[in-house]
Amino acid sequence: MTDLSPLLVLIRETAVLIVIYAIYVLGLNLVAGQLGLPQFGKVMFLALGGFVVGGIMVKLVLLIHSSYIIQKFGVDPLKNIGEYCSVYQIFIKSEIERIFLINPAESILFFLFSLILAAVVAGVFGILMAGPALRLREDYLGILLLVSAEALRVVTTYTPELACGVFGTYIPDPFIWLGDGRPWGFFIISVLIFIFIFILMERLVNSPFGRSLRAIRDAETAARVFGKDIVKYRTRALAIASAVGGVAGALFAFYRGFVIMSEYVPLYTFIAWAMLVIGGIGNNVGALVGAAVYITADRLISLNKEAIQRVVEVDPIYVQYMIFGLLIILILLYRPQGIVAEKPTKTLSKEELERLRK
Repeated sequence: MTDLSPLLVLIRETAVLIVIYAIYVLGLNLVAGQLGLPQFGKVMFLALGGFVVGGIMVKLVLLIHSSYIIQKFGVDPLKNIGEYCSVYQIFIKSEIERIFLINPAESILFFLFSLILAAVVAGVFGILMAGPALRLREDYLGILLLVSAEALRVVTTYTPELACGVFGTYIPDPFIWLGDGRPWGFFIISVLIFIFIFILMERLVNSPFGRSLRAIRDAETAARVFGKDIVKYRTRALAIASAVGGVAGALFAFYRGFVIMSEYVPLYTFIAWAMLVIGGIGNNVGALVGAAVYITADRLISLNKEAIQRVVEVDPIYVQYMIFGLLIILILLYRPQGIVAEKPTKTLSKEELERLRK
């Protein structure tokens, strides 16, 4: 009988990446698809989610258990950050996981509070970015967001006190108490979080707020004439989309179990754009479809890279870029709306409107 466990593991890991990236793209879709702003610094909020987990929450756990860690290892990780990051980090991580194994409630609080704080921090940065977003033209805005994301990456990479700098931060597994079921537990939690965010975004874009965003996107002057506060709507949209990106960044950090800020390069922004273009701009279902197509194709290419290299004698990484580039060009030429086209806003039925009038 064929052992299906490797196949199940492959499907599970692929599905986890799909839902994490789908959450990430949902935030981009709100700003770029619904509001029409050029968001070329989306990776900044993915990085902020990772930074909150690796640079804030891990230190909070170290602070809570500092006495025990000092007694066991003879070093205060918060006062000797360089020594901690370069020598003791992996050993202290294992000890924290042992504490989580004994006290699952603490590990659950660590995970949940990380997601909440990631959403808050990323949302605040989104509001800060709203100031320039309201004053610059679209092309300058795209450049500003791209540069801001790069500035965040450089600062956090070369400042060891923030997230261990070039050493990176190991993240304790909050599902260690599940034993062999840890990967499945994280998979189920990720799917539930995606479903919650997807429903929230669907209700949002089909609400008067979402219709106002599309009105601003399609005819800003007309929306302003009809009394829409452009500043308020853009600020709220950027804050919500940034918070969603922060949640995706936190989940991505937990999935990998490691955060190194130098890896949050602009490529992550353009991967999100590729997923959105493939799936369908302005449609939340398109975010999921685009993420599924991209991640599945990426996995298939990675699994068959040796066969590809024998056929074309080219580095498979470049083949991957060529395939996705060709796919995007074909979609833009023959189906510019994406696989799942944007649909009219869902409104109340005549019967429901009549009931509300009465």
